[in-house]
Parts: sequence; structure tokens; C-alpha cells
Amino acid sequence: MSEIQAITARTTGDAGRYVLEGKGKVFLSDSAMIRRVPSVAPNPIEFLVSALASCALASVESDARDFGIVVRAASAEVTAVRDEADESRFSSILVTLAVEGVDQPTAERLTTHFRDHCPVYNTIRRGGPITVEVTAVA
Repeated sequence: MSEIQAITARTTGDAGRYVLEGKGKVFLSDSAMIRRVPSVAPNPIEFLVSALASCALASVESDARDFGIVVRAASAEVTAVRDEADESRFSSILVTLAVEGVDQPTAERLTTHFRDHCPVYNTIRRGGPITVEVTAVA
């Protein structure tokens, strides 16, 4: 059975600030496009890029544990570049992983699970179906 992820977002009355809730978690998001003051909460793009980075690290740690590999530390840097010709998309996304305490073949082996199984990575890489529904509420 497929796991369903659901997040509900709502406005707060503070333009450009949103409350997001799902699975017992509550967090804020800010939109620089609307807010006229500095943002304190991540914006939607930062959430997407952060999800990709944390999924990479979770995959590396999970595989290391499953294979009995000792990793001293790991880091992931995700660089997303907005497409100048079409700002509604990225022209490139680079995920740079550093895995400490292992050799290069082992680091690559630990990264394979991320590339093969992370839904964030694979949805971005392959695209995916998306539907938008709207209801006007009087």
C-alpha cells in the first residue's frame, strides 16, 4: 500500500506567512514575493531544496547502517539555479554529497540508494503527475 503524505497550508493574516500542518507537525513558510519584511521561515523553494538534501543524508545513513558501514559524518549541499528564460523552473539542480570515513566506491554505493529510492529526488528528476483543484468559498 502506498503511503499518503498530506500537508494543509493556510494563510495567517500576515501577508506572505503561511502555517503548514501535517502528521502532527506544525511549521511556517514565508514568501519573499509578498512579504515586505525579511523572512524568518523557509520559503517554498528552500523547503524543496532542503527536502532533497535531507533525503540524501537519510538514505546514506540508512544504507550505512544496513550494510554495517561506519560513516563518521556526511553532508549534502543542494544548489538549485533558477532558469533565466523560464523562472517557473530550475535550469539545474546539483546535489553534492560528502561522506566521511569511507573510500570513494563505498561513498558511491551509499549514494545509490538515494538515487534509486528517494521520492523527492525521483519526482524532480523524472517529473510526475500533478493536479490542482480549486473551490471558491463565499
